[in-house]
Amino acid sequence: MTIAVVGTGSIGRRHLANLLSLNRSDVIVVSEHHKITSLTVNGMQIPIFHDFDALLKTEKKIDTVFICNPTSMHADYLAKSLTAGKNVYLEKPVAINLAQVTELRDLVLSHSATIAVGHQFRFHPHLIALKDKIESGALGQIQSVQALQGEHIADYHPEEDYRQSYAARSELGGGVLLTQIHQMDYLNWLFGPFEDVIATNQESSSLGLDVEENVSYLMRSQRGVVVYGHVDFLRRPKHLSLTIAGTEGAVEWRYYEGSMRWTPADPREKSDISYIPLERNQLFHNAVGDFLESINKQRSPRSTFIDGVNSLAIVDAIKTSVATGNNTRVKKFDELS
Repeated sequence: MTIAVVGTGSIGRRHLANLLSLNRSDVIVVSEHHKITSLTVNGMQIPIFHDFDALLKTEKKIDTVFICNPTSMHADYLAKSLTAGKNVYLEKPVAINLAQVTELRDLVLSHSATIAVGHQFRFHPHLIALKDKIESGALGQIQSVQALQGEHIADYHPEEDYRQSYAARSELGGGVLLTQIHQMDYLNWLFGPFEDVIATNQESSSLGLDVEENVSYLMRSQRGVVVYGHVDFLRRPKHLSLTIAGTEGAVEWRYYEGSMRWTPADPREKSDISYIPLERNQLFHNAVGDFLESINKQRSPRSTFIDGVNSLAIVDAIKTSVATGNNTRVKKFDELS
């Protein structure tokens, strides 16, 4: 069967290259905005189509669609793909907001297709090990969680004007919260579900953006864990870390340094630090591999559509809290109607 990759931006090309490396040569590309006729990836020339609707009608061999276009288009392309009976790998975030998801809820629930969302941090070996520590009780009672992430928006794609990128444009689904929704997803995976959030932002006049660029928030989970989170488009050098303190010890994960340090609560015991020099693309590669395997084995992928919606619900609640100044309840997928 054939896979259609929608979108020829950086993420579409990345997924295309990973599919080819997984020996999936039965791939075509859809680009409705860039009128190129073919694309060469990993030494292979891939045909490009420009009409997604027509392609779904004429190419009956397509059984899977990778949706890698701007966030503002995700909901529409997901609806078209599901209506045509296709499995879907949907890049994060699932939509611009929960209102778009609500319109899709019944359609998603009425189809048996496999849907995965591109939250690849769930495949990081350190976070997998950390989840095991939390669930086994090795950290004891969780007392403090701090998640920090910052990278200057101009450094995302240095070859282009950052003000024209999807991350900088509200109409395409930009803003630091949707762009860095990975943070909300792995926090939800480790500690969720979350009940409520209170948030604030501080905007910089130097970037000239119409989207949020610097947000801090506090969330409380159903099990009583309070998480402090921060994301921004301003930081140099870039930074991504997660620090957890429990009654039995503490963990500090630093993504770009490739390290995770375990510090026992007993000061007489030595700390332990592990390094995993992980190439960033490996996370994407593993996520795609898991999705394809989930189709073949008829199981759920590690990051499901509902997972993606629950992460988006956190972003929606943060935005509402920033706008109102109030503590805001985080909605759940089952509550959408």
